[in-house]
Amino acid sequence: MEAARSPRAPLLILGTPAAFLLGLVAIVLAIAIAGSSSSSCGSGEVTGALNKHVPPKLVPLYEEAAARYRLGPKGPAVLAAINFVETSFGENVATSAAGAEGWMAFLPSTFAEWGVDGNGDGTKDIFNAADAIFSAANYLHDSGAPGDWWAAIFAYNHADWYVEKVLSYAKRFSAGAGEAVAVSVSGCGASTAPNEAVARMVAEAERLSLLRPHTEYIYGGSHSSTPTPPNGPFDCSSAVSHLLQVGGFGNPTMDTIGLAGWGEPGPGRWVSIYDKPYGGDAHTFIEFMPGVTSASKRYWGTSGQWFAGHGPGFIPERIFSAEYLGGFLLRHAPGL
Repeated sequence: MEAARSPRAPLLILGTPAAFLLGLVAIVLAIAIAGSSSSSCGSGEVTGALNKHVPPKLVPLYEEAAARYRLGPKGPAVLAAINFVETSFGENVATSAAGAEGWMAFLPSTFAEWGVDGNGDGTKDIFNAADAIFSAANYLHDSGAPGDWWAAIFAYNHADWYVEKVLSYAKRFSAGAGEAVAVSVSGCGASTAPNEAVARMVAEAERLSLLRPHTEYIYGGSHSSTPTPPNGPFDCSSAVSHLLQVGGFGNPTMDTIGLAGWGEPGPGRWVSIYDKPYGGDAHTFIEFMPGVTSASKRYWGTSGQWFAGHGPGFIPERIFSAEYLGGFLLRHAPGL
C-alpha cells in the first residue's frame, strides 16, 4: 500500500474463472483501449462471504482482520481484493517502483505508522501475511471504512481506477457459487494497453492467474488442439501459444522449437517471448513490458520450475537472474 504514490498502470479486470464453476459461468469481458474514469464503474453490491476464487488458507485472515477493525460485512472481500490486486495473494511481493513492500504492498513509512502484529508473535513484519492483512484493515478503518469505502480505498492508492478495480474484484470474490459476474472495464479507464491484441492477452493472463492455485503444469498439455482449450491443461509452450491465440495472431499450438521460429526476432515493444528451444531445460514464457500491466515489467507462464507444478500465471520477477534470462532467445508477435 502506498499512501501517496503515482498511480501504477492497472491490471485489466477479468472474467470469473470458468473452471471453478463447472463450465456454467459465462465470462464477460468488454475491453476498452482508452476511456475516462467513472464513479459508477465497479459499483455493485459486495457481500462479506468469500468464494472459491480466494485461497482458503487466507480467508480466516481476511475475516478476522475485518472483524477486529470493524470493517463491516464488505471488509473481508475488500481486503482480499486489495491483496490480489497488489501481490496476487502474496505470490508476487517484489518491491514496487515506488518502494512498496510485502503482502499488501505497504510503503515502509506507512507500515511503521499503521502496521500491527496480526499473528501475535510479538513482531510487526511487512512480509508476514497476517501482519500485513491486519495492518491493511487498520489503515482502511482509519481512512474511513466502512462508512466511506471509496475514500478508504482511494487512500490506499490515490487513483480512481484503483478504487474501481478493487471494488470490482471485491464483488467477484464475494459472488455466490455458480453466479455469473459480468465485469466490464469499458469506460472505466482501466486499460492502458497499447492495442486490442495486448489488452486481450493481459486480460487472459490475469484470468488464468486466478486459476493457478487449482491448475497443474502438464507436460504436452493441449498440444493436440489448435486453438487450445480455454483452461488447458498447459505446459510452458502451449500456455504461450494460448495467449498468442487469444491475442488474435492465428498461430498454431507450438512447442519451444516452433516458437523459436515464429513471429519476429528480438524483444517486442510491449510483449516479448522468451524461448529456450533445446535441451533438458527447454522453456518459454512471456514478458509484459513496463506500462502494460504495471509500472515494471512482469513475467507470465507456467511455473513448474518454481511453484510446485502450478499452471500458468504471473511469475515474480525476483525468480529470474540476468544470467538465467541471458540463455533465452527473444521473439515477439508481429506488430507487438
